[in-house]
Amino acid sequence: MASSVFHLADYIVFIGTIIISFLIGVFFAIWEKVRHHNTLEDYYLAGRKGKTLPVALSFVVSFQSSILMLGYPAESYVYGTNNIFFAVGAFVAFIIAAIVIVPVFHPLKLSTVYEYMYLRYGNNVLRYFTLTLGVVYAVFYMGSVTFGTSVAMEVVMGIPYWGTILIFTIVTTVYTSIGGIKAVIWTDVFQFLMMVAGFIFVISKVTIDLGGWMSMKELAGERFHFNFNPDPRIRLTFWTVSVGSVTQTLSMFYMQPTMQRIFSLPNQKNARIMFMFAGPVYCIIMVAAAIEGGVIFAYYASRGCDIYHGGITKNVNAIIPQAILDVFGNIPGLPGLFIAALSSAAFSTLSSLLSSLSVIIFQDAIRPYRPHMTKQFEAKLSRWLTVLFGVLALAVSFLISVFQGTISFIFQSFISCIDGPTCAIFTLSILFRRSTTKGVLIGSLCGMAVSMWLTLGKLFSDVPPDVMLKSGPVDQCVNVIHLNTTYMSYSNESLVFNVTQTYVNDPNEIRTTNILHEIYSLSYLLISLSAFLVTMVVGIVVSLCTSPPKNIDDRLLFSFRQQIWCKRTGQSDEKESQERCSEEMRSMISNGVVDRKSSFDR
Repeated sequence: MASSVFHLADYIVFIGTIIISFLIGVFFAIWEKVRHHNTLEDYYLAGRKGKTLPVALSFVVSFQSSILMLGYPAESYVYGTNNIFFAVGAFVAFIIAAIVIVPVFHPLKLSTVYEYMYLRYGNNVLRYFTLTLGVVYAVFYMGSVTFGTSVAMEVVMGIPYWGTILIFTIVTTVYTSIGGIKAVIWTDVFQFLMMVAGFIFVISKVTIDLGGWMSMKELAGERFHFNFNPDPRIRLTFWTVSVGSVTQTLSMFYMQPTMQRIFSLPNQKNARIMFMFAGPVYCIIMVAAAIEGGVIFAYYASRGCDIYHGGITKNVNAIIPQAILDVFGNIPGLPGLFIAALSSAAFSTLSSLLSSLSVIIFQDAIRPYRPHMTKQFEAKLSRWLTVLFGVLALAVSFLISVFQGTISFIFQSFISCIDGPTCAIFTLSILFRRSTTKGVLIGSLCGMAVSMWLTLGKLFSDVPPDVMLKSGPVDQCVNVIHLNTTYMSYSNESLVFNVTQTYVNDPNEIRTTNILHEIYSLSYLLISLSAFLVTMVVGIVVSLCTSPPKNIDDRLLFSFRQQIWCKRTGQSDEKESQERCSEEMRSMISNGVVDRKSSFDR
């Protein structure tokens, strides 16, 4: 069992990580109180005076958690490292965000991203619609992250998954509720260092043990063969991964955790620098996660026992934790370092999402209807909202434990009906002047319907499962299971039913029998893109068929001339423009054009 190789040093490293994360939250709670920084703007947005580097690192780890540290390597282990091309689409999305998203949102000095919808359309329909989507996305994400971490803890330390879920949810909720966004940011910086250390130790140790990079690649075989087949039905290729990841990544930038970091920075320049710095770092970590899966496969191939296909580890999400025990089990402290890195990833995501959920519910759903609360009551309410969402994340974690498959597949499959339409809603709003409430709403509902249909069809129809790459040797496994027998599958294509898997050499093999099977065979990475495209097309068509919006404020739209051409020719003064924008926003508030309580004191 895991406990037999988890030494005292491992427990010290792991527990130390939890204690440090907790103490950072306590420190900032005391520090902010001493400096009398007790306003909601300080609690949620660091007084809009955040430092670029720590905010950038915090942003990187906010969306990289157990889904990244367990799900992506597991995908590489079973299906090959073509998910490395996620970095291509992600990098494109970061550039788009720096050029398009920042200059639209930062000058508005909002508190939540959903306030934009009120300013853009003059009503709360899309504001509360997108808010609801954002809350569901965040809660499901927190549940996925917590469950993924609990799988690793159960394998490595023998702690039952429900115990891990309780520990992580409670600790994160406490330090986030008392320390605010500054505690989240600086804890994220510490946790970023732990994550990077975990990847470096695993990849370097295994590669050295196998005799170097070339020897490792030879053992990994086709795991490191890149697939450029344009067929959209193949699970992982350059095209499905790089193209599908653009909208998935962009949708994260329209979420409140990202906007909190944009709003916490003092000016546009800093916000753009944050994206340009965070982009390469984010992509490097994505590449490391993909490579790790192939490296682990090579490790077990060298020992003649593919632990997944040989039946040693039936839960695909337990491959990496089991590998950590096998690789580092005789080196006290290193298994603990991995668990610490995984814990750090979980803490960073949970804390960021808890903070964002608290602010959007308080600012968008409560404050407009209770405008005369005292500052003391507002502060207490904000902290209790954090606790409430911590409890909700706890419940969702137990719900997700019912499903089987890699965490990345479970999350991306079910969340594709949210992230694609959400990305399209904001994209239409900032790029298409003619977009209307009806057009955007109907388009998003159509996009959600299409993505949900594709997801359910892929999961519950009799469409043949995605073809796995050829398994590694199993002759040295203790418990060998014949590869063509039927067993309880933990692969990505099933939930709680038995399937028979066939392992072949050619990942390009597609087995379909009718038109519905052809449609349901679409790579799960393209479902979000499909929803995005449907939302955009329907949204534009319906908007053109409805009454055009009146009195649109140009500051709520992206202007190529203002943001690209004028800056290139030196005709735009960012500081003067931003000050003018903020002054005009204050004027709009004082004149009743904008809800006085739609954002924090400006």
